Amino acid sequence: MKKNRAFTLIELLVVIAIIALLVGILLPALGKARASARQLKCQTQVRGVVQSMIVWAQQNGSSYPLPSVIDDPNNSTVKNGVSTAEEKNITSNIFSLMIFNGSIAPELMVSPAEASPSVAVMTGYQYSKPDTAECDKPENALWDPGWKGTPLTIDKQGKSSASTNKGSNNSYAQLVPFGKRRNRWSDTISTTECVFGNRGPTYQGTESNDTGTSNGRWTLSTAANGIIGTASVTLLIHGGRTTWEGNEGYNDGHVNFETKPTPDGVTYQTQTTGGTSTSATQPDNLFVIETDQAGYSASSAIAGSTDAYLRPYGKLSYGSGGIVTMSIDSSGTPGNGDVWRD
Repeated sequence: MKKNRAFTLIELLVVIAIIALLVGILLPALGKARASARQLKCQTQVRGVVQSMIVWAQQNGSSYPLPSVIDDPNNSTVKNGVSTAEEKNITSNIFSLMIFNGSIAPELMVSPAEASPSVAVMTGYQYSKPDTAECDKPENALWDPGWKGTPLTIDKQGKSSASTNKGSNNSYAQLVPFGKRRNRWSDTISTTECVFGNRGPTYQGTESNDTGTSNGRWTLSTAANGIIGTASVTLLIHGGRTTWEGNEGYNDGHVNFETKPTPDGVTYQTQTTGGTSTSATQPDNLFVIETDQAGYSASSAIAGSTDAYLRPYGKLSYGSGGIVTMSIDSSGTPGNGDVWRD
């Protein structure tokens, strides 16, 4: 009579080793597939926001949302002694205005690839009579000032009042719509004007430091200069631990997955110096105010510059002559408290 033969210990170990090998091969592929799916979903969300901005512009004199214009009667916020209504045009108010209007949903503003634990979808958005609107008749409010575009503390006027991290309902950055950049904050149908997309880290370097690396002339800032671009969580959204990648939307409605902060075709014009040199076209870093661009001056980096500059920000202030500032120092580096940099 034939006896049943059981697995030997060696055979069992061989089977386990084969299974472990297969798991080791498949897991990275599954991880890449999940990352690819998140990137594509994020791209769809960016496209949805940009196209909603374009629809908004078609109904509002070609301009993208500007709370200072829409809320002129101060139904949603009060100026509270500020020098100009332009101070309403912060990230929180711009996109909360679109959410309140039904142009976009709160879920659209949080990337599926978001890597920061301080970012989450706002589940209690108030579409009617928001109690965060400090005015006599909250039923006339045009957005919920409680929706947060940065983790900075938001007061009842929808303005950032401190640099304490209190969480955010937003993953993205938009073009800073002030001064000469205001013309780009509209449906210009330009294929090279970036207006909205994944936020980025901070960079260091100078325009003359052309290293020829994938980051163009710029390298990630380090702890040595007080701003830690190398530790920015934005690198982990779609990129790696040392490189940034992201979905960026342009004024013609298309979205590119960019693998460097200086996208192909996005450029700026340098200024002439000394009366002898001529201006030149240079790659434009989406997250840097280039100091050698035509019209640049340290005192009016926001108002006078025309290059792309995408940042989520929670506070604005105006100086003499109506020049908007966001704690930008002479090197063009975002300062503490105003601009969200992680």
